[in-house]
Amino acid sequence: MLSLLAKAALAVFQLAAGFALLVLPANAATGLIGFMARNELAEDPTDPIAQMINSWVTSFDPQASHFYVVYLLGHGAIHTIVVLSLLLKWRIAYPFSLTSLFAFVAYQLWHFTQSPDIILLALSVVDVFVIVIVILEHRRTASQST
Repeated sequence: MLSLLAKAALAVFQLAAGFALLVLPANAATGLIGFMARNELAEDPTDPIAQMINSWVTSFDPQASHFYVVYLLGHGAIHTIVVLSLLLKWRIAYPFSLTSLFAFVAYQLWHFTQSPDIILLALSVVDVFVIVIVILEHRRTASQST
């Protein structure tokens, strides 16, 4: 049940972030993220994550925000469908979830080869983590039903 709550939280976050990017000007999100990264760097100038985020924000192409809107809304919608199908105990839930997540990882990695963006790699890592959780959860539920 905990992994289901995590998937639901991820879906809500992705949908909210996608809608925020859709309605806010492209520089509003990067401005806020950059502000937070710079504050962290002021406290600890050697923070590698803050350095990476600050570097990403300064090189972010506002035209790329369209990709992230589509990505986040699509990903959030698929996660919502997966969560609902798991709650309803539909047998198709696990194969659908794995297929969609593998497709997202493949697309993200292909898109990364076209325009290297560290965020795409981070999203792929999150998706691979969710794939592992789905596989483990599927094995657990399959062993409980036999």
